Amino acid sequence: MLLTLALAACATAPAQREGGLATYDALRDAQQACAAKGLTLKLRDQGNARRLDHWSCQKD
Repeated sequence: MLLTLALAACATAPAQREGGLATYDALRDAQQACAAKGLTLKLRDQGNARRLDHWSCQKD
């Protein structure tokens, strides 16, 4: 459980550092976190591609 929380904190750090913007580095890190779960990072329906919180891990 502690490891999961630590990984989640690491995954959200780029979003906070970039002010929530979907920069190349933030999207790369988010995609890697999704891939580790067997999921794919995708833009939510009617999401703003510039905002990292509008992206989510989803099944293909």
